[in-house]
Amino acid sequence: MYSVALVLKSTNLLAKLTALHIWGEQTGFEIESVCDSTDTFREILHSRSFDLVVLESSLVAANDFKLLKKFRNNKSCGHIALCSASGDFETARKGIVIGIDDYFTLPFNEDAVLSLFNRITAGKNVSEIAIDKTADSLFELFKKQDDSILSELDTLYNSGHSSEILDILAEKIFREYDWLDLYMNENEFTDADDVEADVQLMRFTLLYNNFKTLFVPHNETLEPIIGYILYNPESDLRQKSLSEELHINKSYLSTVFIAQTQIRFVDYITNIKLKRAAWLLKNTQMKVSAVANRMDYKDTAYFSKQFKKSFGFTPSEYRMPDDYHYII
Repeated sequence: MYSVALVLKSTNLLAKLTALHIWGEQTGFEIESVCDSTDTFREILHSRSFDLVVLESSLVAANDFKLLKKFRNNKSCGHIALCSASGDFETARKGIVIGIDDYFTLPFNEDAVLSLFNRITAGKNVSEIAIDKTADSLFELFKKQDDSILSELDTLYNSGHSSEILDILAEKIFREYDWLDLYMNENEFTDADDVEADVQLMRFTLLYNNFKTLFVPHNETLEPIIGYILYNPESDLRQKSLSEELHINKSYLSTVFIAQTQIRFVDYITNIKLKRAAWLLKNTQMKVSAVANRMDYKDTAYFSKQFKKSFGFTPSEYRMPDDYHYII
């Protein structure tokens, strides 16, 4: 049998959870302790251990999760799941980063709890589902360009699963926004087994900041325009040419673009072309003059001046060996 402890302050949560037809001989998971405070539970842990502890999230959130960390690192707590009455995903996400095994909200789903039981009894890595959920939540923040993702990334540094989570996150990002391959290399974010966690997190911060400058905030009116630009950085993207290509009024394009993005159209195009040029300099053997010409700069000297203004390096300086750190 597997011993279970329920640490729930809410009588409603306790009633709903114990009412599930998942306890006892049919599953092998037996509720052996019920208490309504973490102080009481800590006293219980002095004398015994549990295979699974189900904690009400509100009991640990007030302690800034320091208490949850202690429970997670306590060998007397084999596995930990959080639960709450509503979708308190912010609390759940922080718990997942710390390393909890799962979380549940009302209405409780028997199959979801049984899935956790099955992973425990099979001896599988029960943290895998937590890792996936963390990556999903970070991806949602990434898509919304919510800067709170940066603090979440910092929190990841202290977890034991930052590499796995960031690998999954990178795959999601590059799959959703496949135009990113024209400006960044996915393997810099996914093939990081030999990279320290702090370096990997720094790379993701750069990825996020560059994504914001490439995929500028806009509504559906500009969606096809932004998409065309990002997929075709080496094309003729002058305002007149793009207006003709997409059958859009030139003046309308200029007015709508700056109104939505707060960026002049010409400045955005310059930024896109220089970032594509940076990728070409790092990933091909093309001469600087050839890169300039490919990005529609007829004057190589002017291209170099613009490039240095944007990146702080001349194109030749930027094209340093891989052990020279650069920012795109």
